[in-house]
Amino acid sequence: MSRTIHMGISVRGMLNWNRREALRNMKTITKNDGTRYATVEEFRNALMDELVAGREMLPLSKDCDNFDPKTGCRGHETVAA
Repeated sequence: MSRTIHMGISVRGMLNWNRREALRNMKTITKNDGTRYATVEEFRNALMDELVAGREMLPLSKDCDNFDPKTGCRGHETVAA
């Protein structure tokens, strides 16, 4: 048996991005409705909303069904072929 752990990203870490880093990374980050953020301020406000809701980590994979918003992926047991 092996264990798979999906990657996540820290909300606080993203809030520490400078303006240039935020602009560069915003191109690949979408909202829940599939649209992109228009401004860095809108992006940072959305991140602050995540913190207020108690989410410190965000999943980088939509496939993770064992994701804890405080610590990230708790892991998945997989059977080796």
